[in-house]
Amino acid sequence: MNYSDLIDRLAEATGKPKTQTKELVETTVSVLTSELGNGNGFSIPELGTFSTKVNDVKKVYSPHYKSYMMVPPKRVVDFSPASGLKENLKFVETEDE
Repeated sequence: MNYSDLIDRLAEATGKPKTQTKELVETTVSVLTSELGNGNGFSIPELGTFSTKVNDVKKVYSPHYKSYMMVPPKRVVDFSPASGLKENLKFVETEDE
């Protein structure tokens, strides 16, 4: 599913016009992105919890410079799926006849 498919399905499910649905999705993404940018997390029931964490400084080898370099710390998004989502994603093994 791509962005326009999401807008189409949400508009169909809510009965709202696509332009209004698109504005709502854009506003939602903007608010959630802003929260993560501020270092805050948020939880969406049945989906999971989004939070930020800071990666430590890393020492990596650069083949281009043939030396070790220090990679500075970086803030990244961490996602922990909800139990309902984990259940839906479990692999169901089928028997081939």
